[in-house]
Amino acid sequence: MTEPAALDKIYTTDEAAERLRVSRRTMIKLGRDLGSCSMIGRDYFFSERDLLDIWQAQRAMPTSSQGRAVKVKGFLSDIQRQQTLETLTRKKRRRRQ
Repeated sequence: MTEPAALDKIYTTDEAAERLRVSRRTMIKLGRDLGSCSMIGRDYFFSERDLLDIWQAQRAMPTSSQGRAVKVKGFLSDIQRQQTLETLTRKKRRRRQ
């Protein structure tokens, strides 16, 4: 049998917010929006991987030398990828005529 993967360090909302230097409220909003947090009751918890996903999602878009934004494919977390695939594979409703 294969050995189970080790669990990363788990941070509370306050610890995670301090680590990324954002407010507690911002930390919860980012975690929920990106699907990069765990909820137990009313408490939110963040793994090391969750913090990395949130950090990558907040990266600034690179600009060219003319100051215009350069189109670069963004980083998708596993949850975002799953949601995108579910959206694309949903059966579309037929319009009534």
